[in-house]
Amino acid sequence: MRTNPCGVYVHVPFCRRRCPYCDFAFEVRDADARFVDGVVAEYFARRGELPHAPTTLSLGGGTPSSLPAHDVARLVDTIAADVARDGGALAEIALELNPEDVDAAYAHALKDAGVTRVSIGVQSFDDDVLRYLGRAHDGARASRVVDACVAAGLRVGVDLIIGVPGERIDRFVADAQNCAARGVGHVSAYVLTLEENTPLVQLIATQKRASIDEDEQADAYERAQEVLPGLGYPAYEISSYAKTGDESAHNRIYWGGGAYLGLGPSAHSMRIDDDKRVIRRHTLARFDEWIGSAADARCEREVLTGIAAFSESVAFGLRDLQSGVAIAERARRLGVSTSEASPVVRALEDEARFELVRFERDDEGDVRVFLTAKGARFADRVARAVLAAADDT
Repeated sequence: MRTNPCGVYVHVPFCRRRCPYCDFAFEVRDADARFVDGVVAEYFARRGELPHAPTTLSLGGGTPSSLPAHDVARLVDTIAADVARDGGALAEIALELNPEDVDAAYAHALKDAGVTRVSIGVQSFDDDVLRYLGRAHDGARASRVVDACVAAGLRVGVDLIIGVPGERIDRFVADAQNCAARGVGHVSAYVLTLEENTPLVQLIATQKRASIDEDEQADAYERAQEVLPGLGYPAYEISSYAKTGDESAHNRIYWGGGAYLGLGPSAHSMRIDDDKRVIRRHTLARFDEWIGSAADARCEREVLTGIAAFSESVAFGLRDLQSGVAIAERARRLGVSTSEASPVVRALEDEARFELVRFERDDEGDVRVFLTAKGARFADRVARAVLAAADDT
């Protein structure tokens, strides 16, 4: 029987400043020297929540590159050594980078620390777009950081934001071509969204920033779907494109329904217990509270069972455009019978009539469902239909 991979996620909550559009969990402060000790303590206290040795370690945030390279090395060494003692190995060790933090020396230090891939929050190489987004770096700085990481031998991903008001029609094309020319293996293209209680909402309300045009954003997303595959980056997730072999193994754990252990303030975890219940955990504590009780910090837990767990797994799983969702396998994993799963299947069949999903039979004889290219543009609609089908049972 195939074992689903699992991973470890470390949430690094520190940021130098707040970007106007960001609603992630972070604190504007310098990295605290106690952070790694807290994560290590939490890891050893909670590692039993994973069903087997993890295959990926991912540091997100916040700003992971706010950590000194020697702290990254200590964290990687500790977890990798423990995984090895359990007979496993970390096939991917990933870290998110802010261009403000990185130079050639830091990039090489990350490589020496065992980091295998980095995701750089470039957002754009266009200075006008960066000014709208309130970023501190410029396009020239972003280019130098990408070059430094490629030269260090890291697998490099670049995050871009698309659908920014007033951007030139050829802006994204130029950014994508820049990535390809610099040896980037992975590109994520996220549509700019307005999140409640972010400074960007107020800036638009007071006319200090241009407002978002949803039609222009839809056009920008379609342009990304057309341009990136032509540059050698096929789509494998609704917002991510990668050269073959450069896909994010850690992110695919999420869409594949694998377990993940979240460490640090605001981190999320998920596992399926022996009774086939989905157990979710979200740490609520901020850093100063978390550091005093990292292993048992204040958190909220959620338990999903049966059709509710199945529908959520399908809705999220469809984000993986290449793997899709094996319907019967997901149902078995979550203890759901064919009859119980049928409302979700019928909802997907309805979406297939609008060419938003397609069904295929895989090599093992299981029926898999995939989002189409059109369906990727309407992924939220498909997800709502799947979740609503479960709610109606």
